[in-house]
Amino acid sequence: MTKSERRPFPPLYGAREKWGERIFYLQPNYASAGCCRWCGKRLSGRRKSFCSDECSKHFNDITVWHRGRDPYSLRILYRDNFTCQDCGEFHAFRNEHGFYIPIDDGRLQVHHIKFVCNGGGDEPENLVTLCVECHKKRHKEAKK
Repeated sequence: MTKSERRPFPPLYGAREKWGERIFYLQPNYASAGCCRWCGKRLSGRRKSFCSDECSKHFNDITVWHRGRDPYSLRILYRDNFTCQDCGEFHAFRNEHGFYIPIDDGRLQVHHIKFVCNGGGDEPENLVTLCVECHKKRHKEAKK
């Protein structure tokens, strides 16, 4: 592995073995109570999260199948509510209906507070959500 390549985060089952239940954070729900999590329409009948199978499919396609990141680092984003912990900017993905979906917009990274090269690990307490700009700033300051 070269210096510019990042070591992958542990698989979720491995993280659970090491750190137990404290790695599990609930997926944020940005929909109003009684509204579809994808399009925002009022729910009717027995439906509890989505107004239609189509909305459920769209939501699951983006949050499960095409999320573009590993499950463990996604849990850290859940914990930090898709918000950069330095500048406070919110980075959940906004869909075509204007609703926020619990997946990042591609501008967030998970940062090791104590660098791995300095003995830092992947435990949740050593990880923080940062936007790309703040992440670069943290590394630049660490080099000083």
